[in-house]
Amino acid sequence: MERQDQWERLAPGIRARLHPSRKHGVRPDKYFVLRYRASGLQHQEALGWASEGWTLSKAKAELARLKEASRTGDGPSTLAEKRQQAEVQRQAELASKKREIFRSTSFADYWQDHYLPHAMRTKKESSWKKEAQHFKNWLAPALGNLPVVEIGMPQWDALMNTLDKAGLSQRSKEYISGTARRALRHAKERGLAVDIPTGKQLGATAPRDNRRLRVITPLEAHAILDALEKRDPQAWWLTRFAFLTGCRLSEALNLRWGEVNQGRGTLTFVDTKNKDNRTLPLTPPLLALLSEIPRGAAETHVFLNQRGQPYTCLPVAFAKTVADLGLNQGRGKRERLTFHSIRHSVATALARHLSIRELMDTMGWKVVAMAARYTHTNPDAQQRALSGLENMLTVQPAQVIPLGRASRSKASKARE
Repeated sequence: MERQDQWERLAPGIRARLHPSRKHGVRPDKYFVLRYRASGLQHQEALGWASEGWTLSKAKAELARLKEASRTGDGPSTLAEKRQQAEVQRQAELASKKREIFRSTSFADYWQDHYLPHAMRTKKESSWKKEAQHFKNWLAPALGNLPVVEIGMPQWDALMNTLDKAGLSQRSKEYISGTARRALRHAKERGLAVDIPTGKQLGATAPRDNRRLRVITPLEAHAILDALEKRDPQAWWLTRFAFLTGCRLSEALNLRWGEVNQGRGTLTFVDTKNKDNRTLPLTPPLLALLSEIPRGAAETHVFLNQRGQPYTCLPVAFAKTVADLGLNQGRGKRERLTFHSIRHSVATALARHLSIRELMDTMGWKVVAMAARYTHTNPDAQQRALSGLENMLTVQPAQVIPLGRASRSKASKARE
């Protein structure tokens, strides 16, 4: 036989259901329920158990408040509406706490939790890894422990002073501060109140014309390669490859065997700086060089260091070789020989034989300005051309044909 719930009427509009077994004190536990009219409708809503703290006096007070709210329109007039408003308030408080935590987030935590994942999703691997290197070496020590919203000009000035003392180039300071500015711009777009100075305000802008002036001579190239071959054969392979292709360092380091097609006689640089693929023919010297390198699986990098691992940066042996040969002694910053000087020198040599369009395709440039940036004027051709301008100012004498006896005789014969 089913048990019938026992109800007890406690007061007008208030009743309670008695628990069949559970006690609250010496009496059965009670579940309080209200019955009332609000907005012209009859409502029946539960309050809760006596064991949860509800009493008759609390139930009367709650019922009186609901009736007053229904009469005046001030506040929730039903328990459901009250609970709904309480939930809205709870969510607002929770969101406020989250915003407060977000506002107190340190630059290091924001970088790790928000900016770096965004950069890894939206940027080339080489780009976000370079930014990660900037963060590890310079930004984390200077800004990492500071809340993002507290990074102002004093903190920026301290960062720039650190970069100055480290002797970094103006271009490096521009790149490093640019990484920090991009991370803070990301934070600002997501609601954090931060002020982001311009590169000019920081003194971190580099000259627009920063092209290398140094063209490697054949004697310098031979000296570098001869010394490298003895010091580090793996670095020699990489460097000679650059001399034979004019590729960027990143393109050589990222090249895999699957992108070298000896059957077709081509190699392809995939996802280059311009986010395009670029294909070059395999010349006989290139084929000879690549045949010396142990070929790996398609996904294996072509150029590996002495430990058999892919290069992550310029081989130390190259910089040491340049230093040992004294090739940068007495040279200014723009005339110093770097690995990128190889690309600059190759472009200079190719410009003597290729059209602008062909040069752009070979070197992987999208705009003509880049081709002009990497090419140099031929002084001899320039001198010849300029010398020829004198002809514009010289009036050539009219040619006079003498009408002597011999000439008249020839003219008569011509008429006959």
